[in-house]
Amino acid sequence: MKVTLIPNLTKENAYASTLNLCSALDSFGIMYDFYGDFSKYDVSFKSSSVISSDTDVIIAIGGDGTMIRAAKAALPHNIPVLGINAGTLAFLVGLENDEVTLLKKLITGDYTIEERMVLDISIFNKNNELVYSDSCINDAVFARGAQIKIASFDLFCDGKFVSRYKSDGIILATPTGSTAYNLSAGGPIVDPKLESILLTPICPHSLEQRTIIFNANSVLKIENPDDNKNTVGMSCDGNDSITFCNGYFAEIKKSTNKIKLIRLKDDTFMDILNSKMKT
Repeated sequence: MKVTLIPNLTKENAYASTLNLCSALDSFGIMYDFYGDFSKYDVSFKSSSVISSDTDVIIAIGGDGTMIRAAKAALPHNIPVLGINAGTLAFLVGLENDEVTLLKKLITGDYTIEERMVLDISIFNKNNELVYSDSCINDAVFARGAQIKIASFDLFCDGKFVSRYKSDGIILATPTGSTAYNLSAGGPIVDPKLESILLTPICPHSLEQRTIIFNANSVLKIENPDDNKNTVGMSCDGNDSITFCNGYFAEIKKSTNKIKLIRLKDDTFMDILNSKMKT
């Protein structure tokens, strides 16, 4: 078995967690390498800029952001991902740092793989030319710029007009992303086994506009109207934002690809939710 490790060394505990993980993998006779650029860190990890073709499992060491980056790297290769928590809430990770002995299950096959839906987003200019595309594991966020003015967004579903949102922004989330920005913006928590697309407005200037949960097979369209007086940006899974210009539109739909998360424990989504959200 071959494992590729993706540690997030910006996390305080990530380096120690990675060494602990390597020790466990060595004891089980599991081969591993590293993916990423660690040149600015004082570590001896020999890493690669590509995912090795013989990788069976990718292990991310960090929080949910690290898991998302690892899952995106794994997506084109159809490789399952496991997370070791070196962050805070970390809904997506499968193990805590003191549970690495469970990695032996990777050898025996005593684990399950949970598939979760992904969104594809494409942005087009006024001439219907594609200017941006990506896949979203958590969400795509359209938000106003630095000006303290609300922005306008026109929403269409399967070609039919739904509503004009006047708000600070809107969030298009997967069920996986329902516990991320969507939750902070007042949106509902959705079991990730229920495939759907969530649209949650951010601070809407309305008493009526709240989250809408769309069928997973819906094709949503977000337009930035020409009369919008605010600068709008779009960020996919928390990455650096791009400008969503006036007259541009975005198409959001369910991807044909899915992320695969390895589960070595038998805890349910509700178990994880209760554990992570308790105060």
